[in-house]
Amino acid sequence: MNKNNIAAVFTAALLSSTFAHIHAEEVSSYDGVPVFGGPNSTGAELKEENAPAPTGDLIKDAMPGWFATKDKVMKDHGLAYGINYSTAYQSANNSSGEDNAWGGIFQLPVSWTVLRNKDKGSTGTFVFKVENRHKISTDLAPQDLGIQGIGAASITATQFGDKGWILTNLYWQHKMDDGKFAYVVGQIDNTDFMDMYGAINPQTAFMNLNFSTNPSIGLADQGFGIGGGAFLSNNIYLVGMVVDARADPAKPIDSVKNFFNENEYFKHVEIGYTTSKDRSYLDNIHFVYWESDRQTNSAGATSEAAGTGWTFSAAHFFQDKYLPFIRYGKSDGGGGALDEELLSIGLGIYDGESGDGFGVGLSKSTPSELTFAPGLKDQYTGEIFYRYMLSKHFAITPDVQYIKDPVLNSVDSSVWVVGVRVRLTI
Repeated sequence: MNKNNIAAVFTAALLSSTFAHIHAEEVSSYDGVPVFGGPNSTGAELKEENAPAPTGDLIKDAMPGWFATKDKVMKDHGLAYGINYSTAYQSANNSSGEDNAWGGIFQLPVSWTVLRNKDKGSTGTFVFKVENRHKISTDLAPQDLGIQGIGAASITATQFGDKGWILTNLYWQHKMDDGKFAYVVGQIDNTDFMDMYGAINPQTAFMNLNFSTNPSIGLADQGFGIGGGAFLSNNIYLVGMVVDARADPAKPIDSVKNFFNENEYFKHVEIGYTTSKDRSYLDNIHFVYWESDRQTNSAGATSEAAGTGWTFSAAHFFQDKYLPFIRYGKSDGGGGALDEELLSIGLGIYDGESGDGFGVGLSKSTPSELTFAPGLKDQYTGEIFYRYMLSKHFAITPDVQYIKDPVLNSVDSSVWVVGVRVRLTI
């Protein structure tokens, strides 16, 4: 595959699921969805989930009218939409409480480009995503199994919580000068815009937080904020953001009030190097600095300590197949961070013919004394998964995790967590 074809492919897929699908022979109207954000951002997911399939497409073949209508609406009105459902089940061989969890995530993502100036290379887009995150027939949701179930300072199934209906995206996205500069304002998910790399999406790649969003960061939940990014040269980029640190995605209006009245913020700035704009999160080295303000309750008492820290990440996608990565984070443990220090390394492998993906990761983490307790020892985590694409729109992913020295479990020296994730997109 020549260099021009590779660039076209990665522009179309732009960091969607674990790795980009390589199919330059076909095009999709969804290639025109403007993207500012990482692999799990609304625009990137819509672009990938509607890209042509490298192999058979059982779901699309069963619903040709649905996909034809979506394609026409996108072509005629710039309106992209979809319906996604992911479910995950996990079972642990040892625990200090519950040893199994099952949950699901329903998503309705929408991207509507209402302004497009081809001469100036600018677009203006409304981005919307509503979700329902729920447990299914078990006492715990998978996201809570690590801490509340097996007694590990770890999240074994990121995003698979029990929050009910939440608004994760409702923002205006403006891109200028062919994407060299962009900004967003509104209800945003901070994890869509910081510390990105190609295997960060927990619904398509690693589920453990140690290999997706860095747990040494005291992240705020989805809420009101403003941020932007720019390419300072062909290879150097800068991204910064300020969001409501007290945000609750179930109460988005409160987050707007908090942003302007309470002035308690989560802030971050990222500077990075990439081989080209089209491969921003596939070939990427970056540094992030973040701060989280002290949070107070209605009585004015501290509800969460202030926090600060930094992260480093390096990843390179080569031979259109392999994605080795190394990620590091260091913080004071404030802002609700799970860790004061994290080092993770791993490898992803993508099969361009089948669309299947494989990942293996290892990490060492030092739990936060502010979040948990002082004097806890280090914890070691491993994860391995294989994402089998039954069709372009239906994936089954067996997943195995190993946690050595779960620091909140005084009985067991190690825990195995075996699970399976299923994802349907239409």
